[in-house]
Amino acid sequence: MRYVNKVSMAGVAQVSMVAAIFLTATLPGLSYGGHFALAFQRKLPSWENNAGIGCPPEALGGRATRVWIWDENGNPMPNIQLYTSWDVLMGATDTDGRCEIAFSPDVAFDLVCVDGKGSTSEIAYLMTAALEPCRPRHSYEVGFLYKTDISNPGTFDTDVLCSWPEMDGYCEEAPYTKSLAYGGVDCTDYWSDRSYWGNWQTPPSYFGQTFVATGDRVVAARVQGTLGGLDLLGWNLQIVNFPTMQPVGPPTSVPVRWPFGWEAFWGVNDCPVVPGRTYMLKVWRDGDGMNIYHVTQDVYPDGQYYEGTTPYPDLDLNGHICCMNYADLPDYDFNKDGKTDFKDICILANYWSGYDPSVDIAPPPAGDSTINHKDLAVVIGNWLTATTIPPLPNWVSNPNPAYGAMSIDKDADLSWTAGEGATSYDVYFGTSSPPPFIVNQTATTFDPGTMAYSKIHYWRIDSVNGWGKTAGEEWMFSTGMPGPP
Repeated sequence: MRYVNKVSMAGVAQVSMVAAIFLTATLPGLSYGGHFALAFQRKLPSWENNAGIGCPPEALGGRATRVWIWDENGNPMPNIQLYTSWDVLMGATDTDGRCEIAFSPDVAFDLVCVDGKGSTSEIAYLMTAALEPCRPRHSYEVGFLYKTDISNPGTFDTDVLCSWPEMDGYCEEAPYTKSLAYGGVDCTDYWSDRSYWGNWQTPPSYFGQTFVATGDRVVAARVQGTLGGLDLLGWNLQIVNFPTMQPVGPPTSVPVRWPFGWEAFWGVNDCPVVPGRTYMLKVWRDGDGMNIYHVTQDVYPDGQYYEGTTPYPDLDLNGHICCMNYADLPDYDFNKDGKTDFKDICILANYWSGYDPSVDIAPPPAGDSTINHKDLAVVIGNWLTATTIPPLPNWVSNPNPAYGAMSIDKDADLSWTAGEGATSYDVYFGTSSPPPFIVNQTATTFDPGTMAYSKIHYWRIDSVNGWGKTAGEEWMFSTGMPGPP
């Protein structure tokens, strides 16, 4: 592989070539169809489907399928037609990337996505309302992620985790896929999601649900927020580390729409997580605050429901969280500087119309072993993408003095354990909270000078690297009293 410092840019002709291939990548007709990946599928439990408890004759229940479709940047996909695998048109998504398909009790169907551009699609599991209990009153929810190309990284575990029980066993037509890292229901118990309102939370307070990541990205989540009853509202959602509450990715939001349980999306690079590690889905509404529905029993043993900092071990949030695995990123960072930028385009231009396996990155149907606009399209599609995931450093730990320590010597130094991936540290220190910024340094010790006797001191250490910073927790300690005369 040739690195960027070996690439000759000696004349206007080559610069013009780079500009020309930039233009080529933006011309219409050069793109090829993408791929709709089945992200998750589940059958709604009794409370969410308004089926009642015990299926009395007057219980209406639902009989519909909600479909959500979004792209790799977390944007809803409108005007996507939904067909059965035997070519029956069932509906199309609206401007919110949503489609609701009503069906009769004697109908069973699956779903594929059609965009008119030759994209491929995975097939959702078969769905039917003719199931026990509460036959024939059942509803489903299905999510599809659109990839710009079928070979783009990212997979979902859509194997069936479990299914609702029938009278004489379990029914495969009622799937709950493993890609749902968290769901506010025991998916073997149709009646397990009876829910009730929490206590009203006003900013800066919030609602939360801790969960264990089952993939290396969180891409979607849903909760049941409310102002009271079924009033409509929008709210914000964010994945944060637990228990530090440091953000993993950006917040996202849902529109003010009916129904009030609305799906929220992130881009595939927005929320990198570590499988097996605990995180929190944080939910809040700006302004006057909001309420939320929680399940009235402990249906998820690996996490719990929170109202602000107050945990409720016997409750869980009404909603779900979808994970995917996004490993094996394509090697479009040719000069290995951690991001895709103009330097990589220069390297690509150096091989234009030739061949080098290190830059022949276009997926099928390229297959021509030639560096051309298809390879450039992959680079442009990942413009300024960080190829080091996660790009931010880990937070520091093991503060010395320890949090809440008392009678600390007035000449003591501060120290901490380095955060993985950090190249320097921002030190905040003072006698007020939050403490002011003091200095950026590479050392993991800091000399605050001679401190005042009998004072509470606050400090915080942010981990810093070339991508940005990860804010640390705020710590505090108090100095001792002066000695006797």
